[in-house]
Amino acid sequence: MYFIKKSAEIIFSPLGITSILIGIGIILSFTGRHPRGSRRFLFLGGLLFLVFLFTPISEYLMVQLEKDYPPMLNPPAFPKTDRIVVLAGYAEENNEFPITAMVSERTIGSMSEGLRLYRRLPGSKLVVSGGIVRKHERPAAAAMSDFLQQMGVPGQDIIVEGGSRNTYENLAKVKNLIGPGPFILVVQACDLRRAMAVARKLQMHPIAAPACHWVLMHHMKRGTAEDAVMYLDAMLHPSTERLSRMQWAYHEYVGFIWYRLLGRI
Repeated sequence: MYFIKKSAEIIFSPLGITSILIGIGIILSFTGRHPRGSRRFLFLGGLLFLVFLFTPISEYLMVQLEKDYPPMLNPPAFPKTDRIVVLAGYAEENNEFPITAMVSERTIGSMSEGLRLYRRLPGSKLVVSGGIVRKHERPAAAAMSDFLQQMGVPGQDIIVEGGSRNTYENLAKVKNLIGPGPFILVVQACDLRRAMAVARKLQMHPIAAPACHWVLMHHMKRGTAEDAVMYLDAMLHPSTERLSRMQWAYHEYVGFIWYRLLGRI
């Protein structure tokens, strides 16, 4: 079931559809039986690719996810909490590299935000959550714990949850560890909408602390001519980052719909 779900998600993603169109066009061109159809498929695939590469569509989709919760500049005075929960992204083991190379850029971003808040909240605990990513390796949360300890956090201030496989399981298992009280939830800004909805569905009391803002800082807020010029200038400078952001935004929107269908939010 999981394999079918992931395969369908990839196939119907923006880059998946683009690749399929171009692939069909190439196949038809080699057969030589449908030259007009081949040109049409290649044109549509190439056009989509250029739209994703040059236009700020991905920025717009991403900012709709990032703007739900403001950055937490300072920990809240009320409600009082001493638990900071950081959800995992990706990590793998390789003893030939330092711990900073074993965890993904997104995970480091979330852990850095969790570490910042931990320093601002004396007496708090960091809860890291993330299961096994690759067979025969430790959970991602174990790598996160290693990272935090090498950044100076005492081991007794870290609570590890390593049995979960997705956002819903992350929070369901964390609830068993920290109880019903309020806690700070550190997740990438674009993922926070779904994570907060899951936590509330589980009757938890999360306080949003978004990390890894990719777009919000540079988003057009005032609607001035200067902002419009900035957006036009961005369209003249294609970026492959737009492709990855488009994929991630698609993943989050589809994930939110999927979780709603499953009754998890």
